[in-house]
Formats: sequence, structure tokens, C-alpha cells
Amino acid sequence: MKFEAGQLVRHSTTRDIGIVKKVDADYYGARQALKVYKAQRGQTIGPWSVNGIGPTKDGIRDRILVRWYTDYENVGYTCGSYEDGNDIEPLEGDNGV
Repeated sequence: MKFEAGQLVRHSTTRDIGIVKKVDADYYGARQALKVYKAQRGQTIGPWSVNGIGPTKDGIRDRILVRWYTDYENVGYTCGSYEDGNDIEPLEGDNGV
């Protein structure tokens, strides 16, 4: 999901509501990773066990600066923090204004 400055968002776990202030595209993650394929249960796996390169689960993600307005952990304070793009979701019906 691509986010834009000024968009209303909700944190997926804490359910806090905030506004996107800045987006650093492609900040976290990687597209490929070294992997061990066909490992058996109980087998010791180490750096020597790598036998392939494959896609990562989450891939490349954006780092997003969000100004939180309903920060339930710090009641009465508004604060900003950087979040992983997977941790926030746009509010329903938001048009990015």
C-alpha cells in the first residue's frame, strides 16, 4: 500500500489514529534473501546450509512518519513516530486530503 502526506491512517495493533507527515520510500527490507530449501525436521541449520536465493516474505517496505492524535499509551499527548508501512492502514473512505 502506498501512502501520501496528509492521509489519515490507523495503527494496525494499537488502533491509534494519525496523519502521515512524510514517506521514505523503500526504506526497510530486501527483495531477496539467502534461504535453506528442503530442510529436514531436527536438522542443524547454519550459514553452511544455504542452498538458494529466494524472495522475502514482506519485501521492500516504506518508512512512514505519522503524527498520532489518539496515542492511548501517552494519554493527553500528541507525538510523531516513524512506522513500518506494514504496521499502519488507511482509514476507510479516506481520499488522501
